[in-house]
Amino acid sequence: MSSPVVRPAPPRRAWLRRFGSSLSLEWKLPLLMTAVFAAGLAAFLAFTYVTLVRRTENLIRDRFVHASRHVGRTIEAAVADRAGATRAVARDEAIERFAALTKSGTSSRSDSIAAASAMERLLVGRDPLQALLFDDRGRVIASSGPAPPAQVTRVSPTSIAPPNDDSLDAVRVGPLTPVGDRTVFWIVAPVIVNGDPSVPSAYVAHARYVGGPPGALQMLRDLTREDLTLYSRNRDGTGWTSISGAPAAAPSQGDSSDGVLWYDRPETGRQIAEETPVAGTPWTLVIEAPERTILSRLRNTIRTLALMCLLLIAAGALMSWAIGRRITRPLQALTVAADQVAVGTYEHEIAVGGRDEVARLARRFHEMAEQVSRAQRDLQQRAEDAIRARAEAEAANRAKSDFLAMMSHELRTPLNAIGGYADLIQLGIHGPITDGQRDALARISRSQAHLLSLINDVLNFARIDAGQIQYVVEDVRMNETLAGLEALVAPQVAARSLTLRYDPCDTEIVASADADKVRQVVLNLVANAVKFTPEGGTVTVGCDADDTTVRVHVRDTGSGIEADRLPSIFEPFVQGHRALNRPNDGVGLGLAISRDLARGMGGDVTVCSEVGVGSTFTLELPRAGARDVQVATTRNPSDAAESASVA
Repeated sequence: MSSPVVRPAPPRRAWLRRFGSSLSLEWKLPLLMTAVFAAGLAAFLAFTYVTLVRRTENLIRDRFVHASRHVGRTIEAAVADRAGATRAVARDEAIERFAALTKSGTSSRSDSIAAASAMERLLVGRDPLQALLFDDRGRVIASSGPAPPAQVTRVSPTSIAPPNDDSLDAVRVGPLTPVGDRTVFWIVAPVIVNGDPSVPSAYVAHARYVGGPPGALQMLRDLTREDLTLYSRNRDGTGWTSISGAPAAAPSQGDSSDGVLWYDRPETGRQIAEETPVAGTPWTLVIEAPERTILSRLRNTIRTLALMCLLLIAAGALMSWAIGRRITRPLQALTVAADQVAVGTYEHEIAVGGRDEVARLARRFHEMAEQVSRAQRDLQQRAEDAIRARAEAEAANRAKSDFLAMMSHELRTPLNAIGGYADLIQLGIHGPITDGQRDALARISRSQAHLLSLINDVLNFARIDAGQIQYVVEDVRMNETLAGLEALVAPQVAARSLTLRYDPCDTEIVASADADKVRQVVLNLVANAVKFTPEGGTVTVGCDADDTTVRVHVRDTGSGIEADRLPSIFEPFVQGHRALNRPNDGVGLGLAISRDLARGMGGDVTVCSEVGVGSTFTLELPRAGARDVQVATTRNPSDAAESASVA
């Protein structure tokens, strides 16, 4: 059992094309208008969203820049205040004296107490840490205040770089260092002895907890109207600290695009950020806000716009449907009317109101349809008249043919009798005759033969016209057929002092035709050439062939035929030249009979002529093997080539 054939599903594009082609214009037009309208609104939404996002990002960035600068200046002022206090302690006379005595090894306990008392001025604010006095070798030589927690590592004064290389005596602020749940930084001021800042004798250092004033974050949020977070960090990316002073996790990564800084945090996602360095410190202030929070209001706006666009699309679809129906209904009516006109049943006017293009088209179509209907009726009437006229013409033609056939038979009997009696008289049966009588009898015989030839032509034409000619189609060797014609026309050629030349045909040229009819046609063409060639002229007979056609050419050196007479010379009872001095040339049926016989064999007779040079008549016949050999009986000379049957 053969398995079922699984046909693949048609491609989507092919399905869409078939679906689109199956829809009527009444559906296509509203759908197209709605699709274009929806595409325009979608593009508008996309453009609006991108524009609002960029403007929102720029607006947020401007707000963050303003806020970070404000907070940065506040921090700078606070650090500068603490640095100024530390510098004042470092330049206190008791500190300088104790540092100098310690370096010389002559300090006393009272000097140490005086130095510690001077450093007590640094123990201010919430949770102050111990202030220390280091000698130039980093040893603590005096302290003031409670001991710091164990997690706070004492700083090496020389490890903290000054704000710039040219300020060796400047107060130094250390990096942010997370200690448990808080962050610490150190402030170090060199102690200058004898006014030489290049060689500090000691350093005053004290640690500070990072912390902002209560409500500072909320104040920033109110200022920027964003759900932001404030951080500080070292410029090398370490020591992330929140505004409350608690250590914070660093973001996973950051990037800057279109002038906007972005951070990624696992817990809150993408963050828009702004950084501001804090002057006089190795710190950087960072303001962050989640992107989803910033863009939430924008997305709400876009959703509202999208809802409005959907309502507009729905309204546009209804309008498109109404407009489409207004446009397509008349077009459908025009289509139905056109179908009616095509089948000839248009009767009712298309009812389309208004003055627009469709209404004008409907009115013009109605006028055109009425004209077509009138023309169709006129054409039908003319066709009926033509059919009647054709029937009458055919009846008249049959009557003419019957009359010609009957008269030909009736005339041949007395003409044959005249010829017979003239021959008997010439033989002397009725007694001796004189030379004058013999010459008169010869004239009677020639006139009888000429009349009999004319009657035979008329009889042959009537038989052809009545479809009574039979054709026996066989292989005809053209060289043998044409070579035997020279003897038949020799008397006429000699009588006019002409030259008849036959160019022998190739023995391989064989036509598919009726041999007797071929000889009759060629004899008619040669006789016609002899008739219209002046004395001393030449008549040439030759033939050639291609794969499908055999051609017999009869050329003369007569006066030729005018171009305007060529189309009519094959018509019955028309002669190429008719003159009063040539009354016995015939009735003009030779060429008509020749062409009808040629067409009855599936060929034709054509002519080309040049006035003053001569004419060439060509008999064309099918070549043997180029068609199925059949014997035909023609019913109409114009259809002779198509109605051959075996005789």
